[in-house]
Amino acid sequence: MRLIKKLILFTVFIYCGTALNAQSFGFGCLGLSGFYAGFSKQNYDNPGLNDYIRQRINILDPSKTIISDKIEFTQGTGYRIGANFFRAKWDKFFISAKGYYQFLKESNEISAQLQNVDTREKYQLTMNHWGVGIDLGVPLFWILDWKIAEANVTFYNTEFSQETFLNNVSQGEIKFKPDKNNIGYFIGTGLILHLVPDYISVEGTAGFNIIQIDDLSNDSGITIPSASSSKKVIDKGNLSITLQLNVGFPL
Repeated sequence: MRLIKKLILFTVFIYCGTALNAQSFGFGCLGLSGFYAGFSKQNYDNPGLNDYIRQRINILDPSKTIISDKIEFTQGTGYRIGANFFRAKWDKFFISAKGYYQFLKESNEISAQLQNVDTREKYQLTMNHWGVGIDLGVPLFWILDWKIAEANVTFYNTEFSQETFLNNVSQGEIKFKPDKNNIGYFIGTGLILHLVPDYISVEGTAGFNIIQIDDLSNDSGITIPSASSSKKVIDKGNLSITLQLNVGFPL
């Protein structure tokens, strides 16, 4: 985290100096700042978590004749809010430093009539996280920019919850968490469409998240996956897409 801050400050210093001698900079020392909000989808591979769900189904329905639901956690969705610390733009390229908070979750449930009792289990995976990073791009047309590369470091606060209902009455919620927050990475590319040049734009980003979580545990010491399993809760990240609205102002 300190290294990232130093990198951002160093970049600001370098480009502030450049701006004093470059007529094409045009927005003052730091160029543009602003805020953004958008919607994201993130795919991931969860072998350990999906195995745990299958084991739960086998416990509830060992004959495999009552519960027909097939559950796999594969994609989280949610909203993103963030800020462009600065976006410096020249005739031939631009560079940005940004930070954001991502709300990300996926929910599934199974239900069945077991021994004349309406049984339902609800599962939710939450992968909210902070992200900081930089991007580098070039203008294609006066209204469209190509964000060649965006690189972020992400700090995940992961939680998996399991709640059982009998005849629609909750029997309590069990929460599983990792023993520490997990660090991930993102690399992607995208396009920026300027609705009001330099002030309002729509930005689309696609890329890959790199994230790995070995296991989760609850207060009773139960772990996902079990100690005998060689699988990880989240083995790796996958494709991620974000669509956001940017609102900027000159510094």
